Amino acid sequence: MPNRSIIRWVLIPGLSLGVLVLSAALSFWLTRPVLPEPSRDMPEPATLAPESLPAEPPSRPADPSLPPIDPPAAVPPPPFPSPRSQLPVAPETAPAGTRRVVEVEPVIESATGRIDSQDVRVALRAVTPLVQQCFEDAAQRNRGPQTVRLRFTVEPGGERGEAGQLTGGELLESTIPDPMVQACVLDSLLDARFPAPPGGGKATVVYPFEFRAPENAGP
Repeated sequence: MPNRSIIRWVLIPGLSLGVLVLSAALSFWLTRPVLPEPSRDMPEPATLAPESLPAEPPSRPADPSLPPIDPPAAVPPPPFPSPRSQLPVAPETAPAGTRRVVEVEPVIESATGRIDSQDVRVALRAVTPLVQQCFEDAAQRNRGPQTVRLRFTVEPGGERGEAGQLTGGELLESTIPDPMVQACVLDSLLDARFPAPPGGGKATVVYPFEFRAPENAGP
């Protein structure tokens, strides 16, 4: 009796399931699509040769009755402004040598001893090139004749008092409102070698350095 139960509940359902699976596989194999096998005699896809491509359409012949059309001329770009051309034009400077420091007579304002004005003139003449350079440095900013008038004192100097010593230099008048030029002229006097006033005295001298054209110099 147990063997019949096992056959009923295990073997019969298993056989039925196998029959169903076999039937489904057979049905799928019979209904599959059949693809044609590639044949060696089938022609390859055709390719277009370059000469078979459509040629460009022929250009339209020009009408001889119409005048020929010239191609447009190339327009050059506008010139780029040079930075130098944007700068203001500096005024022309006067030719070199037009103005110079002219020699004038020194004025002995006061003296406690005797001093020769010719000796003072020789000492000032030696430093005139230095003063000339002071004026030329500001010549472009200061047109026309210019004058720097100084006062200084000459007294004996050194151990024996044989050489003159310049002291008390001061600016009395200047047509150039430039402190650098004024200081330059004062410093130039420090290189002058004045004679000592005889007798141990001292002299106060006033001298104008005049920067102008030689033809405008006074008598």
